[in-house]
Amino acid sequence: MEFCTEVVAVTTTGVAGSATGSGTSAAMNGLLWDVYLDYHASCPVTADVTIAYADRGGNILVVSNNATDGLYHPRAKPVDNANAAITNAHDKFALHGALTMSVAQADALTACVTAYITYLRL
Repeated sequence: MEFCTEVVAVTTTGVAGSATGSGTSAAMNGLLWDVYLDYHASCPVTADVTIAYADRGGNILVVSNNATDGLYHPRAKPVDNANAAITNAHDKFALHGALTMSVAQADALTACVTAYITYLRL
């Protein structure tokens, strides 16, 4: 096992305040550790970032109305075998494929948001 980092930079296009863009990572296999979001200096605070599984859907991280760089530790909410929420626990997201990062409500910028996705490769 080793820690690895996948980098996804999203360039946005469109009108200021409503520009959008998306990017997809390479396939990753392991457990998601953390995500560092690095915003372009000119990115507006209206920007929304969503990171989700590329092939099967399901959001991993959603950061709305933000343009401040930050480190996030997203965790999954486990359920029991009857699909009842286990409310006193959280678990790391399992990765076995690519992730897609979407940016909305931004300005047209090259590398509007760059995500540094750290995971424990298994």
